[in-house]
Amino acid sequence: MNKITEDMKVYEILDNYPKLEKTLSQNGLYCSGCPGSNTETIHEAAEGHGIEPNKLLKKLNEALEQD
Repeated sequence: MNKITEDMKVYEILDNYPKLEKTLSQNGLYCSGCPGSNTETIHEAAEGHGIEPNKLLKKLNEALEQD
């Protein structure tokens, strides 16, 4: 099973799982086209936007499992 981890770069998530862009934006991360997405991990991005990283990871992994 694929799983999103806190050390993955944001661009990796968007490149490998484009459907997760919606989950990111619903949680206040508008990462598509952001220069930070190339260097920040999902953990860093979440913290930088005042989002609890573990809650975001849970939501991303739940969305990944759906289809």
